[in-house]
Amino acid sequence: MKVRVKFLATLYERTGVLKTEVEIPEGSSVRDLIKILDSRFRGLESELLDESGGLKPMYNVLVNGRAVEWLNGLATALREGDEVVFIPPAAGG
Repeated sequence: MKVRVKFLATLYERTGVLKTEVEIPEGSSVRDLIKILDSRFRGLESELLDESGGLKPMYNVLVNGRAVEWLNGLATALREGDEVVFIPPAAGG
């Protein structure tokens, strides 16, 4: 199945990709997607996840516009056509 992925701000700069479609196995979770993306963008998994495998607190991940923290975290199941957005920490002042 295919999901749409967006990388915003510094994650766009890091990957060189703003939007892409990714083929993932049926029944994949957000965590599975991150592992698949890490094979394409080396080091992305360690950028997003802490040593215990949780999402680093400065990052946000949205599935269809809803933060995964309000869904099932990184175990949130993905479906065909879902949009997953990776948002890095905001900068400014």
